[in-house]
Amino acid sequence: MAILQTLGVASCLGGPMRTCGYAAEMLHDEFARQQPEQQRLKLQWHMIHPQNHGSKEEKLSALNQSISRFTQYWTEQNQAFLVIGGDHSCALGTWGGVLNGLQQPGKFGLIWLDAHMDAHTFATSPSGNIHGMPLAALLGRADKKLAAMYPGSDFINPENLILIGVRNYEHEEYDLLKHASVEIVFSRQIDGLAQVLIKAIDKLSLSCEVIGISIDLDFIDPDDAPGVETPAQGGIKAVELLEALSLINRHPKICGLEISEFNPEKDSENKTLHLMKDIIEAFYGETLQ
Repeated sequence: MAILQTLGVASCLGGPMRTCGYAAEMLHDEFARQQPEQQRLKLQWHMIHPQNHGSKEEKLSALNQSISRFTQYWTEQNQAFLVIGGDHSCALGTWGGVLNGLQQPGKFGLIWLDAHMDAHTFATSPSGNIHGMPLAALLGRADKKLAAMYPGSDFINPENLILIGVRNYEHEEYDLLKHASVEIVFSRQIDGLAQVLIKAIDKLSLSCEVIGISIDLDFIDPDDAPGVETPAQGGIKAVELLEALSLINRHPKICGLEISEFNPEKDSENKTLHLMKDIIEAFYGETLQ
């Protein structure tokens, strides 16, 4: 059974809650409780925590540098990976590191599954929370303060970014993405997620050698995933997401999967925690005999 390199980011610095940093440790324990005959994959865990000194921005900058070193190395070694973030600001490090590790960063594509656009800057954000800003930085459209937290030396080409499942956003971030000609598939436009996801991968595969998938758990209907930082009504049913991911199980062009925004304080009977495990197994797990 293959070993999946897994990075746990024990941080909630980029969002409003204080508990999303527990996601990786809780998921580690969830997998550890699994009986050997039930295992569909093995995770090799690496945990990182924010430093104790400095401003929030300085801590996030250092944290994203640490994240990027892991994903850059795995990208250079052509090793598939999993990142379990706290809040979604971890995407600055995850995909900045991948871009650093590629010989042709212009051929990297990213699929962003999220109820939100996450494309604010400090100039437009109503909250000032960095978890609502990573795409602005990844596209090279950050302001100076946000750019200082981004560890990448390259940016994602707008035509190589596809947002799926959006249903809650502000017009400023929509304007940024629209001006950049980024493709957005709104939640109301989805009639069968598997078809939409496969179409996105097929489109990116025409110009990209490597593709990443970033999942914010609020992409899912809050009835199925209540334990998230910023829930939005509606969304994709969990069973539909799991089916779609199983159809692209270990797709050869997908370098890594990122999952973020789990909030245990809002979870009900560990429903969202168990779903995170199911998501990972749907995409990376071997078929049980």
